[in-house]
Parts: sequence; structure tokens; C-alpha cells
Amino acid sequence: MKTSNIFEDYNVSGSTAYMSLTPKMKKAVNEFYKMLDNEKDSEGYDEEIDFCDNIEDCVKKVILKHDIKKEQLLDYIELEVREQLKLEV
Repeated sequence: MKTSNIFEDYNVSGSTAYMSLTPKMKKAVNEFYKMLDNEKDSEGYDEEIDFCDNIEDCVKKVILKHDIKKEQLLDYIELEVREQLKLEV
């Protein structure tokens, strides 16, 4: 599944976690998901590579580009996962 499908399948863009973000953070999160799609869909993508490493690389690139703290992005991801899995926040 493409990570951009998460926006559609799980309605991330309408989630409480996403809606509570600042416009700057929304841009960063959108780029994060898009970047994950590009990593996974690239012709050079190696299935042997740990996808978690790709996530970490995407996090690093996004926080540098958008001048945000790593904790801000990771906190959002945690809240989003909890919300989508209907776990207590």
C-alpha cells in the first residue's frame, strides 16, 4: 500500500491529530508521506533495505527542510497511529 493511500483509506487529512497541526507542520507531514511513497515506488528501491531506515531518512530530510524539531514530527506520527488504530491517546 502506498503511504499516500493512508490519507484516503484512513482519512488522515481529516483526523484530529492532523487537523491540530499548524500549517507549517501540515506541509511537513504531507511531504513526509509523499517522500515515503517516492522511496517505495522508485525503480531503485531495494526490498532488502529495512523500510524503517527509509522512514528515518525521510524524517531527517523533512525536519531539515521545514526547520521543525524531530520530536514534533514523531509526536504527530505517534498520535496519528494511535488515532487510526483507535488506541487511547
